[in-house]
Amino acid sequence: MSDRSSEAPDPTYHGIDPVAPRADEDPAGTPMLTAANLHQYGDYSVQAYHYAVHLNGDYVQTLPIDGRDPAYQASEDGRFVEPREPDRLPDAAKILEAHGVVVLCAPAGSGRRTAAVRLLRRAAVPREAELFDLEPEWAKPGTHCLPVRSATGFVLDLTDLPDEPPARFGQDLVRHGAALHKRGSFLVVLATPSDWQGAWADATGDVTVRLESPRARRLVETELDAHGHTDRVAWLTDEKLSPIWEADPSAREACRLAGLLGAVKGREQLKEAVDRFEDWHATVEKLLSKRSAVDGSTSLLSTRVTVWAAALLDGGRRGSVVCASDDLLALLGQDRGPADVLTDATSSRRLEAAEIERVGDRVHHNRSCQGLPAAILRHLWDEFPTQHDLLTRWAVGVAAHRSVPEDDARLASEALLRLAVRRHDRSVLDALATGLTGPRRILAVEALTTAATDAELGRYVRNRLLNWAESNTAEKVDLVVDVCGGPWGLEQPALALTRLGKAAGGKDFGADKLVDAFRELVLHAPGLVAKTVVQWLRKHGAEADGKAHRQALGSFLALVSSDTGTDLVLASARDATSREHFVHAWQTLLSTNDAVDAVLDQLTRWQERFEYDADQRNAVIALLAEVFAPPRLRLRLDRLLVADGAVVRPFWRDILGHAMQQYSLARKVSEA
Repeated sequence: MSDRSSEAPDPTYHGIDPVAPRADEDPAGTPMLTAANLHQYGDYSVQAYHYAVHLNGDYVQTLPIDGRDPAYQASEDGRFVEPREPDRLPDAAKILEAHGVVVLCAPAGSGRRTAAVRLLRRAAVPREAELFDLEPEWAKPGTHCLPVRSATGFVLDLTDLPDEPPARFGQDLVRHGAALHKRGSFLVVLATPSDWQGAWADATGDVTVRLESPRARRLVETELDAHGHTDRVAWLTDEKLSPIWEADPSAREACRLAGLLGAVKGREQLKEAVDRFEDWHATVEKLLSKRSAVDGSTSLLSTRVTVWAAALLDGGRRGSVVCASDDLLALLGQDRGPADVLTDATSSRRLEAAEIERVGDRVHHNRSCQGLPAAILRHLWDEFPTQHDLLTRWAVGVAAHRSVPEDDARLASEALLRLAVRRHDRSVLDALATGLTGPRRILAVEALTTAATDAELGRYVRNRLLNWAESNTAEKVDLVVDVCGGPWGLEQPALALTRLGKAAGGKDFGADKLVDAFRELVLHAPGLVAKTVVQWLRKHGAEADGKAHRQALGSFLALVSSDTGTDLVLASARDATSREHFVHAWQTLLSTNDAVDAVLDQLTRWQERFEYDADQRNAVIALLAEVFAPPRLRLRLDRLLVADGAVVRPFWRDILGHAMQQYSLARKVSEA
């Protein structure tokens, strides 16, 4: 039994539902594209059809759980390990069969997701039901957006809820389970004891089961067998492992131990594997032991601070480590004026006391102890829990400090990211996002890009990006755009589009950063982008005002402001419905005062690109003639029509002529 949080995420999950929505069952189903559009959109068209990317409102993604999923593999007969209390899972199975829903309340890393998959597979064996993770994106938790399908199993992880659920949420979950039960479907909800409290949680008392991890030794044995290390099962009787079996750690930690035992070359390295599993505890305690402050030697505090600074910047420059340690001493209230620094132990003595190795201008903790720097930082956070705010402020400040070279600053941000993921520390992630600004924002982008795909913290990071996209803080909006237009956006384009669309409402029309992000997504997933922008324009483009209206228009302008986006729009405009929405979007933008300059810049770019393009000139002229058909928009056209020296541009003259013909014809038809 293992928890998904102990495994690396499957890179094949892109946040796009590959299962066609059933129009009679799934309220989130979206209309089918035309055959012409499917032909234009290429490989991504089928996936785009099955996923609706929303600008507002609550919705849910469905991600398949299949044989590639670590929890699915660990739930197989012969590998699955029961929880410590053997009656709990059978009790959960009975509740699931009776109510269609069960809440497994257990800490993250306890193996609860594997238990959920096991429950669903056993409940659904006769029907060979499909299984899905549900990842909702909602303003407030609610069941109205959860799918109701026949013969399907769902897992809904409600850890790290962004807001307190409504009081009726628990009752709604029970009713939703009953609706699923009627269709032969089931829902397993995952929650933590710290989160699952309050009146809404009390309403689920009859369908809630408290779960514990399986026995660590049995789980390690099973995992060694599953990964082809049966010969190492005999090692588990070694006395070096006895303290671990007595502590009986969580499923996540047991799986980590199995991985360490499987990675060593032979039994002679068993002690090293145990030391790594225990985070080099004895070694760290020795490093932090008291040093006498006599004869120019270091004080206890100075030694500890140097140990911590070198762990944060392991492999960094000597000067950066000394600077970081002085910064922490200053934060701790130690005077660090020139006289204080010059009467303190020398930098060399401080590094020596902290047992730091020097390699040229770089410094390292003992490199024979693999993972020691990360273990030191975890020890710091674990042993001094009341100082987390100060320590976070210090560590992020080191990465943000302009005097620290960027490659050293990156070492600090990466160390903090590892700390946040391992400890499930949301405050450290938030501090990275808000503390690394300006030239150092690239480090925050890199950290959040990695964290967004983490099995445990990923959902939290994606929710934060969603919230920041609609914030009034320019730095946060820019951060969202950078993350969504980068590697994470290319891996999960549907999720990135949602956030880019919202961010478009907080950026100037035609902002370069937004244009670049849309261009990258078009190159990677053209069909999804085209379908999504048309969907947004159809739903929000006709609104008189409002946030979603501004977001849809900003997204469209960002799309058509690059050559790749322009080509996509022109290809999509062959479909009459898409063309109508594009024309209306251009017209609305031309009537929006703060958008006019950006729109005219893009129209000028279109002229420069297509005026002498024999293949596309006529199609572009026809499209823009429709845009400028209403006489009220001719004033905007006048600014494009006449060049310097009162010379009429032939391109816009042709568009004006076609526009007048279309308007005249439309009037005759309406008067007939």
